[in-house]
Amino acid sequence: MRVSSTVERLDLPPGGTGVVPLEVVNTSAVIESLSVRALGVPEAQVRAEPPALALFPDAAGALTLTVGLPETFPAGTYPVTFVVSGHAAGGREAYHDVDIVVPAHPHVRLDATPSVVRTRGRAGFPVEVRNDGNVPLDVALRTAARDRTVRSSVVPSTLTVPPGAVATATVLVRGPRQLLGSDQDRPVTLLAEAPGAQGSLDLVLRQRSTFSRGLVTALVLLAIILLWALAFLLGMRQVLGTDPYTKVAPASFFAAAPAEGAAPAEGTAPVDGPAPSGALPKDGPLPAGVGATLTGTVRGAADDEGVGRLTVVALRHGRDGLVEVSSAATQADGTYTMSGLFPGGYLLRVQAEGYDEAWHPSARSEAGAKEVTAVASEVTDGADLVVTGDPATLSGTVETGDPDDDVTVEVTARPSWSGADPTQLWETTADASGAYTFTDLPAPGTYELTFVAEGYVPSTTTERVLGGQERFALDVRLGAGTGAISGTVTDGSSALGGVTVSTTIAGKTVEVGTPTVGEVGTFVLPNLPTPGTYVLTFSKDGFSTTTAVVDLGPGELRTDLAVALAGGTGTVTGRVLSSGGDGLGGVEITVGGASGGLSTTSLTAGDVGAFTLTGLEAGSSVTLTFSKAGYVAVTLPVTIPADGPADPVTATLSSALGGLEGRVTRAGSGLVGATVSATDGATVHTTTTTAGDGGSEAGRYVLPDLPVGVYTVTVTVDGQVVATTVATVTGGGRVTCDVRVGG
Repeated sequence: MRVSSTVERLDLPPGGTGVVPLEVVNTSAVIESLSVRALGVPEAQVRAEPPALALFPDAAGALTLTVGLPETFPAGTYPVTFVVSGHAAGGREAYHDVDIVVPAHPHVRLDATPSVVRTRGRAGFPVEVRNDGNVPLDVALRTAARDRTVRSSVVPSTLTVPPGAVATATVLVRGPRQLLGSDQDRPVTLLAEAPGAQGSLDLVLRQRSTFSRGLVTALVLLAIILLWALAFLLGMRQVLGTDPYTKVAPASFFAAAPAEGAAPAEGTAPVDGPAPSGALPKDGPLPAGVGATLTGTVRGAADDEGVGRLTVVALRHGRDGLVEVSSAATQADGTYTMSGLFPGGYLLRVQAEGYDEAWHPSARSEAGAKEVTAVASEVTDGADLVVTGDPATLSGTVETGDPDDDVTVEVTARPSWSGADPTQLWETTADASGAYTFTDLPAPGTYELTFVAEGYVPSTTTERVLGGQERFALDVRLGAGTGAISGTVTDGSSALGGVTVSTTIAGKTVEVGTPTVGEVGTFVLPNLPTPGTYVLTFSKDGFSTTTAVVDLGPGELRTDLAVALAGGTGTVTGRVLSSGGDGLGGVEITVGGASGGLSTTSLTAGDVGAFTLTGLEAGSSVTLTFSKAGYVAVTLPVTIPADGPADPVTATLSSALGGLEGRVTRAGSGLVGATVSATDGATVHTTTTTAGDGGSEAGRYVLPDLPVGVYTVTVTVDGQVVATTVATVTGGGRVTCDVRVGG
């Protein structure tokens, strides 16, 4: 078969397609169909039209090849060989070489989530810088704001982003102080500049006022109500000021009449007649809607947040000192309500394990406490208390993706409540088991825990501790960041372009090529899951295939890998078969002769038994030795032609193992449970006779996988040797050896 084409150079932009017309002449028997594959650009998609082409001898036909490349394919010049194969007896493959030129296509894209942040003064925007082109980019970042009162910056301001990779930066924006008014949008534009590429992203700082419009409106309405109430009271005073004063108290302030025949209480005057209708007792809570109500919030001294599950006690002065009158528990937000109180003044106290004693409003003892006045049938709010908790302890465990790796995890606790000192933080290091502990934390308080380890993605959680609490935080698991492997391929002295570099990720093969112009011989395998071990294969026509094993730690970037390919022009392909005609994998093929020292192994998956040897000296003769444990080694001579690959080689290996089988009988019946041993003087192999299905199957034994040789077979019953014989084992099958036991 012979092919020709008018196209020897194809300019193919990344993400685009190109056309290569081929004329095919059949110089062999009838070809039922043709197939085309591309060597040199593993990621190329090749489609042939028509998909099936049949040719008679000496007939010619036309094929149109459509070649496509992914958008992130690296720029450079790639020598590509189109191999045309036809299914015909005695047919040979035909080749056509084309230089595919991939131009540089720089492109940068900016993303931010969120792009709008609502806050009072300043905000940080996390930004992703994506390289969607096919060349590495050095990206410079800067901000531009139309409002001169806005201050903005980018950290870091310069980034190096490989093709198809993502880098991160943070835009810090700060607006002027705004006391009154509605939300103010302050737009900021992030600009990215790289050689041949630009990008922009609009960000918005939505700034809130210190005093919102709703609060101002509420204050104005309150002022109007107060003025209206004042006018009403002054008017009523003018109208009713001449009415005489009365001395009639409401019925609810009279003690109920004593029981019939009971004497009046000591120190009180006798009750003259029954109490008025509706009179209430002096002791105990009052009915709902009649007594006074106190409400308030218990807050922590450190973070000014409400504290739940505390008991607030109301006390009033009696003849023997303070008397506990009522109590209420705080809700989750620290609020409480105490109802059914007699009108009068009360002291409020909080006592709880893990907290210092606190009195309203923020006193440490009764001496500094202030009374709260309860008014009948009214709700008195603002009865707040401030509590100080004992120092708290916060413990937890952090894990990494690789339990066998000795990873140092730095743990930081930072107070996250409003008004906290941003420079105040607690730091520790997790021990070998991942455990960490913070002690003497001000409580109650909420803390932001940050976990940082080299090569792992940082993680943040939030935990709240109460006074004197020994809290165990939720376990945290750090995920390792992605890594990359890059380096240079040479022929021993000069950089080598057009080399295919491949590896496997989660069972999927990933391939890249080294460019032939620009950064010749360089390669990058990005976004590799870590930690992990990767086997890299380097191949190029005319050179021996080389592999390299690279261990990547968590998030590791390996940039110094140097690989040298041994030169050569000859190639031998073929397949290793077992004696049964099946493909045999894992066979070691070594080369002797002019190209001695080269070796490879037959495939164990896919096209099982197939192999390829490259880098052989053209025009020479070599010997190929095929060896595998358990099989007889085979050596074949092969002649490497001066031009093109050698004819395919097929090697068949015979098994070097055999076996023994037979039946042990006594008086014509099978002997079950006897021990059968076979030894060649070096190794003893033992089995036991079985019952089988009874009859002629009873007493049978099998000793498989025995090396070829002469064996002494011994039958033992109850520890006594009852029979001995000799058998010869040959490879590839089992020898029958029946044994008769006397008596």
